[in-house]
Amino acid sequence: MGYVAGLAQGLSSLYWVLLIPYPPGAVAGWLALSAYCALYPAVWVWFCWWRFPARDVSGLAEVWLRLRHLPWRDRILWPLQCALGWVALEQLRGWLLTGFPWNYLAHSQLDLMPLALVASLTGVLGVSLLVAWGSMSFLVATTGSVHLRGRERWRRMGLDAGPVLGFMVVLLGLAWWQVEAWEKQLKPRGTVRIAMVQPSIPQQVIWESYGSRERMIERWELLRELTIEAARMEPDVIIWPEASAPLSATRDANGGVELYPIDELARTLGVPMIVGADEAVLDRQGNRRMARNSCFHLDANGTLQASYSKQHLVMFGEYVPFGELLPFLKKLAPVGTFTAGEGPVLFDLGGVKVAPVICFEDVLPSLVRRAAVEEADFILNLTNDGWFGESNQQWQHARAAAFRAIETGRPLVRCTNNGLTCWVDWRGRIHRLEKGSIYEKGVRIMELPVMDAAGAGATFHQRTGDWLGWACVLASGAFAAARWRPKKDSAGEADMA
Repeated sequence: MGYVAGLAQGLSSLYWVLLIPYPPGAVAGWLALSAYCALYPAVWVWFCWWRFPARDVSGLAEVWLRLRHLPWRDRILWPLQCALGWVALEQLRGWLLTGFPWNYLAHSQLDLMPLALVASLTGVLGVSLLVAWGSMSFLVATTGSVHLRGRERWRRMGLDAGPVLGFMVVLLGLAWWQVEAWEKQLKPRGTVRIAMVQPSIPQQVIWESYGSRERMIERWELLRELTIEAARMEPDVIIWPEASAPLSATRDANGGVELYPIDELARTLGVPMIVGADEAVLDRQGNRRMARNSCFHLDANGTLQASYSKQHLVMFGEYVPFGELLPFLKKLAPVGTFTAGEGPVLFDLGGVKVAPVICFEDVLPSLVRRAAVEEADFILNLTNDGWFGESNQQWQHARAAAFRAIETGRPLVRCTNNGLTCWVDWRGRIHRLEKGSIYEKGVRIMELPVMDAAGAGATFHQRTGDWLGWACVLASGAFAAARWRPKKDSAGEADMA
C-alpha cells in the first residue's frame, strides 16, 4: 500500500521529467525516479506497522479497533516513532545516491511562516517532523476516540494530541523569538541593485546551438540585447543564469581563462557581471582534459575576478556512476560528463560578498550551509530549469530552495533560465520580480537590502548543522531493532485515559 501510494505521488509530481528533450531518457528517468522515490513511503508504512504497540494485528481494521484500547503512553509514543521514521527516510533520500531532497513534507508549509521558521533551529527536517508527528497524533486522537461521545471524546483527543501541540507551540515560539532577536541585531548597510537576465531559451535550442553556428549566434544576440537592456537600468551587477553563455569558457594549463566575447561586453557596458557557462579545462597540449559547470565574476573592466564550479553533479545528467571504469556508460548522460569543482567560493562585488551555488545545489542544506560563510552577504543560485519546459518543476524547486534562506539567515537570490527569477528573505518569503509569466524572457531588476550581521551571529541551524536527520536515523534504527526483543503485548494494559 505504501509503495502504491508513493508511486502514484512520484508519477504525478515528477511528471516534468518527461519534458526533458531526450524522450528515451526522459521516460526511463521518470519511471525510474518515481519507482525509487516510492520505496521510501513503502518502508515507512512497514516501519509504522512494525512499531505498532500490539503485535498480533492482522489488518487495518484491527489496527483501528486496537487504537481504542491502547494505553495513553502507546498512543503518544507510536505517532512520535512514526514521525521520526518519516524524517529518517527523508534524510536518507537526501543523502543516498548523491541525494534527492525533493518535495519534502516541510516544503508544503513554506507559506505558513511561523512553522517554516522552525527550520532556523532544526533545518528543514524539523518542519517535516512537526507535520508528520502532528498528523499521526491527530489520526490516533480522532480514530482512537470514535467510540466515545461528548466530553469524554474531547477529553480523550486532548490527552492524545496535547503533547505534540504543546511541543509545537514551544518550538514555534523559540523559532519566532530567535528570528526576532536576530533581526534586531542586524544593521542596514545599504542596498545592491541587481539586474538578472532570464533568456528563457528552450533546452532543445541550447543543444542545437552546440552544432549550429546560426543557432549559437541567435543565442548570443538574445543575451547581448537583454544585457544591454539590463545595463540601462544602472545596476551594480548583471547576472546570467546557469550555462547560459553560448560558448564554453576555456581554462588553459596555467589557469588563464578565455571568456570572449563576454568579457568584451562587460568592458563595453562598464558593469560587473556574473555569468554561468560550461568550462573546458585544457591540458598543456591544448586538449580538453575535463568539463565543468561553472560561473564567473567579471569586474566592470571585463577582468575575471573569481570563478566557481558546481560541486554536486546530477547523476545521469552530468555524470554516470562508474563511468571511468565502464566508459560506454557515459553515453547515458545527455550533456556529457562533467567534473565536480571545489568550494565554497566568495565573489566580492565591492564590499558585498556573494556565495554562489549552481543548479540544484540550492536544495542541498549541507552544501549551502558550508557556502554561507560568515562573510557572505547573500547566496546566489544560477540555475537552468528550461530542461523542464513550463511546468510545476520551477515552483517545486523554488519552494525547496527557499528553506536555505531560513536555515542560514542569508537572503537567497535566484537567476533562472526560465522559472522563478526572484529573491528570498531570511523569513522564507519569496519576492517575485516578473511582470507577466514566470516563464517569459526579460530582465528582472531588484534592490537587495544588505545587512551587517556581525553582531547577530548565525542561526542555530547554521551553527549546529544537520543533526536532526541523522538523530532520527539512529533513533529509528534503534526502534526497529528493539522490536525483535520479546515484549509483553500492551493491549491488555490499563487505559490511562
